Amino acid sequence: METIISNSDGTHTNERTGKIVLPQPSVHHIYDAKADLWIDMKTLASVKASTWERIKQARTEAECSDFICNGGVYQANKENISCAAQLALQAQTAGKPYSIDWTLSDNTVVTLDAAAMIAVGAALAEHLSVAFAIARDLREKIAATVSIEQADAIQWPASEVA
Repeated sequence: METIISNSDGTHTNERTGKIVLPQPSVHHIYDAKADLWIDMKTLASVKASTWERIKQARTEAECSDFICNGGVYQANKENISCAAQLALQAQTAGKPYSIDWTLSDNTVVTLDAAAMIAVGAALAEHLSVAFAIARDLREKIAATVSIEQADAIQWPASEVA
């Protein structure tokens, strides 16, 4: 049985070889004490899976990111915008007046009528649709990769809203 000794300075020594064990290169590496080396245990399937998890997290962040409607930058609060847009649509359909004061991402307040609030709801829906389309495209690219390097290289695109 191979033994690794933990030294007082935080390093580790392979008892058989007497050599200092280098730090773990990545979470995917395991140390083979007999061979005295780190072995990369990544597989294409595991990297594809971890890349997809990373893309899903980025998609969630994109869904929650600010979006633009008629020059205003809005926070992507799905529940509040959906409710307000639904009320605006009901008022518009009934021919009743509608007005709501809405706080933008920069904390300025705008007053929206029914048409403007419905437009904000539509802009949010488009914002979400774009995020899902990007994720679908990236998922197809992940599935098509034939190497670990290709899968690792797949990234969510940079945000367009500052």
